[in-house]
Amino acid sequence: MEQYFTEHDTLAKAIDALISQKYQNQPPANLSEIREENIRKLDNKISLKIFGSLSDEQLQKISSLLDDQENDPTVFQKFFKDAGVNLEQKTSEAIREFSNEFLGGENA
Repeated sequence: MEQYFTEHDTLAKAIDALISQKYQNQPPANLSEIREENIRKLDNKISLKIFGSLSDEQLQKISSLLDDQENDPTVFQKFFKDAGVNLEQKTSEAIREFSNEFLGGENA
């Protein structure tokens, strides 16, 4: 199974809303491939937004946590808080940027 920074269901809801705007007259069955592809793209955009805000030292530390297969969410929450990264803000920014791109806004 794929690893998602944000929960798959949350990403799916965001993508479903965008797909319903962009492809209003298409049956959902025809869009399953587009849906999954864009869920992955959105997750990547969120990850890049979050990890792109870290210094090299912070990236090494988070890599170490991931290498140790740390899976306690509070460890990661503390790490990002200590690093000064507002996860909600970064996620919102990424979703907003992705939405504009997907719907043909700023970069159309």
